[in-house]
Amino acid sequence: MQIEKPSLLLVNACLGADDPCVPTYLAMLEPYFKVTTVHVDALASPRFAEDAAAVTGSTKLITRDPAPEILYTLYRETEKPLLGICYGHQTLAHAWGARVVKKEFFEADADIHISQPDALLDGFAETFTAFKSHFEHVVPDEGLTRHFDVSAASDWCAVEVIKHRTRPLWGTQFHPERSGATGERIAANFHRIVTGVISRRP
Repeated sequence: MQIEKPSLLLVNACLGADDPCVPTYLAMLEPYFKVTTVHVDALASPRFAEDAAAVTGSTKLITRDPAPEILYTLYRETEKPLLGICYGHQTLAHAWGARVVKKEFFEADADIHISQPDALLDGFAETFTAFKSHFEHVVPDEGLTRHFDVSAASDWCAVEVIKHRTRPLWGTQFHPERSGATGERIAANFHRIVTGVISRRP
C-alpha cells in the first residue's frame, strides 16, 4: 500500500513566480512531499493548510528590504514543521529577534561542522560539504540563542543550521537544494520530522 506524501507549502521568496531557482527546490522536495508553491508577495494569510512549509532563498537583502510582515507572522505563529533556506533561514531567525548583518559575498562549496545533535542532520558526518551563496549572516548572540539552538557552523559563517527550542522550526544558511546528496538527506530528514509530527496529532 502506497503511503500518501505529506503536503508542503513552498514559499517562493525569489524575485518572481517563474524564477529559475524554484525548480531546484522542487527537485529536492517533491520526492518526499506533495508541494504547493506560493510567492511570498502573494501570501494571503500566515496560516496554511499544508502539513509543513519551506521558505526559499532570495537575492533580496534583509538589511535593505525587510521581508513582508505576513511572513514574519507566519514564522512566529506556526506550530507546524518549517524549513527556512538561506533567506528563509535569515528571516526565520530575524522574526524571533535575531540580528542579521551584511558581510562580503561568499559563493562556493564549504565544509559545514556539526556542533550538536539535530534531527535535521541525522546521518551526516561531523563535517560535510554544502553549497553556500550569500551576503548576509545571522548573528550568534543572545537575540538568536534565546529561541534557537545553533547545530552547525562553517569557517565562513558561525550560524549554518538553527533549530527552534520549542517549535519544529529549522533554518539552513547553506543551500541544500544546490548541494546534491546533502540536500537529498536534508529533505529525507525533514520528511521524517514532518511524518513524526503528523503521527502525534490527536
